Amino acid sequence: MTDKNGFFIGYADGLPAPDRRFLLGAGLAAIAGPAFAGAKLAAHQMPVGSGHWNQAKILTLHGRVVQNPYPVLRTDGLDGTLRSVALVCSSKCGVDAQLAVFADKPVYVRGSVIKRGRHLLLAVVENAPWIGASDENLADEPVYVQDMGRITLNGEILDAKCWSGAMRPGRGKTHKSCASLCIRLGGAPWFVAPAAQGKRTIMVLAGPKGEAIRQEVLPFVGEPVRAKGRLVRLDDQVQFRIDPARIQMI
Repeated sequence: MTDKNGFFIGYADGLPAPDRRFLLGAGLAAIAGPAFAGAKLAAHQMPVGSGHWNQAKILTLHGRVVQNPYPVLRTDGLDGTLRSVALVCSSKCGVDAQLAVFADKPVYVRGSVIKRGRHLLLAVVENAPWIGASDENLADEPVYVQDMGRITLNGEILDAKCWSGAMRPGRGKTHKSCASLCIRLGGAPWFVAPAAQGKRTIMVLAGPKGEAIRQEVLPFVGEPVRAKGRLVRLDDQVQFRIDPARIQMI
């Protein structure tokens, strides 16, 4: 029972109406508050991207290996059109050493596809023979080269494998240590620059003469940077050729 002012009496049945309203409101607030905070925090997180790595499906592709600046298989075995498929390890390592004897020769390569948009990588099978000489004479046409001129770009340096789908997300400061390790151990650095309508432009990052650069860019991986260089198209890939000493943090 309660008195006329709603004073609670412990041995009586039920709570006074004011107490019931207070506890109901407090309970709802205790549930809704954290849920709202969690939803707001999640909305501001970095999108994981559309990259995908189907490790269960092993493909055998035929083509020719281009080793510089970073290993690429030129092949038309995916959809009938010439594609440049970057070759990477399934773990954190490079494949340069294994390709030395196969450069510019017809080969077959076995691995699983990592794909994000039009960008393709092949993570080679590491626990079995994954490359060998091929009898198929594919992708033997000359490399198409187009000088697209000099440009200054703001963007981010990241590793090709993780950004393309091996990690989600595969960019930003939270991924900095992982990206640095991948590049240090033989991965290819890419440069991601913002483009129109929220899209991004992806370029292979290389030195002034199109040579590989890895150690030189490690301090800038995962950070917003500005770089000046020349864009050069090679088949369906675009290289951003820069002097690493002139990269600026922004």
